[in-house]
Amino acid sequence: MLVSKLCKRTLSFKRLSESTQYGSRHAAKHIEHVEVDQIDREFAVDHRCELLECEYSTGYIRTQLGYIGTMFNRGVEMGIVKWNPWQGLLRGLDKSVKKYPHKKFEHFSAFHQDPLFMLIWLHGMRVSEGACLLPEDFVLDAEVPYINIEHNHIRKCKNDYTQRHIPIHPSYHQFIDKFTFSDNARHGDNFSRRLKKKTGISAHGIRHNFITRMRQSGIEYSIAMAIVGHKPTGMTASYGDVLLEDMAEQLQKLR
Repeated sequence: MLVSKLCKRTLSFKRLSESTQYGSRHAAKHIEHVEVDQIDREFAVDHRCELLECEYSTGYIRTQLGYIGTMFNRGVEMGIVKWNPWQGLLRGLDKSVKKYPHKKFEHFSAFHQDPLFMLIWLHGMRVSEGACLLPEDFVLDAEVPYINIEHNHIRKCKNDYTQRHIPIHPSYHQFIDKFTFSDNARHGDNFSRRLKKKTGISAHGIRHNFITRMRQSGIEYSIAMAIVGHKPTGMTASYGDVLLEDMAEQLQKLR
């Protein structure tokens, strides 16, 4: 069985987001014509070395090896692969920590009328969350109007904390009717590249900017974590609920 066939079979084993399927296929392309039975530990180590020799970033190599390792793990789970020779190959490939310069709103003047940019600027969501919203995710008839972030047919949320309700910032209501909905799982990546080309900062940099602005505005930690979909830490992190009305009140501090 070729790696290309293994990739196809393992992707059909579980329901996965389009972005995950795309990433898996892309990672498998490097070795798609190799027989699975021919891949041993030495082959896997050589492949890691080849990626390093090509001078790809450490983050890219981690991602590629991670997708391949997950594919083989799934193959083992299905009983069509005997073992996973890619296990542990991420060791020594440290996650790179990106620095995002903090820029004021005026720096992004070319995007002030862009509904997706303003969505991220005012709510701090991940670009994949914003770009893959469905029309029904804007819940306007509630006591506190909110945006619903959950799994859908376009993308899968990262974890339980990622699935959440975010109150709609008062300044954003004017953009809702102009929002462009897309079934393309790459829509967010395409937007981020366009944003970075124009401003020098990616969509994820806007999310970092949002978190900085929350800190500057004195928004309480647990509320800030609930808004951006991060797991809070500390002794009382799991105590009580963060209410939507409390998030709405705090979110209005941001401009």
